[in-house]
Amino acid sequence: MRASKEHMKKVRGHILESSEQGFREEGYSGLGINGLAKRAGMTSGAFYGHFQSKNQAFHEVVKKGMNDYIDTLTQLEQQYQDDWPQQFLDFYLSLEHMDDLEHSCVVPALSTDVMRSDEKTKKLFSEQLEQIVAQMSTGLVSRDRTSALALVSLLAGSVMIARCSSSRKQSKEILESARTLANSLVFKEK
Repeated sequence: MRASKEHMKKVRGHILESSEQGFREEGYSGLGINGLAKRAGMTSGAFYGHFQSKNQAFHEVVKKGMNDYIDTLTQLEQQYQDDWPQQFLDFYLSLEHMDDLEHSCVVPALSTDVMRSDEKTKKLFSEQLEQIVAQMSTGLVSRDRTSALALVSLLAGSVMIARCSSSRKQSKEILESARTLANSLVFKEK
């Protein structure tokens, strides 16, 4: 008896979710198919029934993560209107976001793995990054692409570097320094 399409979609979603967490926590090279399958609570053969390769699973994780970033910006804008940039910065440059690698933004969590990935995944990342930059620019004083690209890079890089520090005090200082600079891009001087 074959599983229904709905069941297969649900299982694939579960695999994707567990793969997201795995790649964020252990990186692309830290997990093989067996590790990804184990995280999803299945055999490697069952994993291959949904994804042809680890590369395909990674590509889908990056795609979902970038879409989640875009969706988060949209939701914040809808919920907080003109105050959405403040809400976004409060979350993104928080110690809680820095600490939660499992659910973190895909950009600081997986950029180094994307850098080493195939051209198809890099192209996807680049295309979706352009959408993020376009959306981010709507919350800036200047509303320009260059400042939005700088802000996205500042945020991701700051979270990445703060995570590398062995000092909680230094991590907090990195995030606070990034916030000061980010505020200058987002808010008009008073």
